[in-house]
Amino acid sequence: MERADPLFLLIGLPTIPVMLILGKMIRWEDYILRLWRKYSNKLQIFDKIFPGIGCPVPRIPAEASPLADHVSATRILCGALVFPTIATIVGKIMFSSVNSNLQRTILGGIAFVAIKGAFKVYFKQQQYLRQAHRKILNFPEQEEA
Repeated sequence: MERADPLFLLIGLPTIPVMLILGKMIRWEDYILRLWRKYSNKLQIFDKIFPGIGCPVPRIPAEASPLADHVSATRILCGALVFPTIATIVGKIMFSSVNSNLQRTILGGIAFVAIKGAFKVYFKQQQYLRQAHRKILNFPEQEEA
């Protein structure tokens, strides 16, 4: 950092948290989920990994609007600021053979985001299937004694 251009440090360093926060606000998992729902019945490999995924659903549940998923600003801020630490830890665990600390941290961050996103997509798909297969029954009225 001592040899870096002062203008780059003045502009570049404050943008790191801002970019991390903006990166947390991108909802790429929803796009992957829409693709999964659209093409899962055409790809037979999904049926072998996740049985029952390609089956048609009895009804299509109402889609929740993106604004309905309320994630607090505090959670986004804290998650974005702790992300470099998590990326470093995941990089040390999964990519110990990489010599460069920067490359190891970047690979750890990509791996963490990908694994977390895969779990999130799977969870949302399971919620979708549960809502699609639920049945609403009439409440049996009991006579008063």
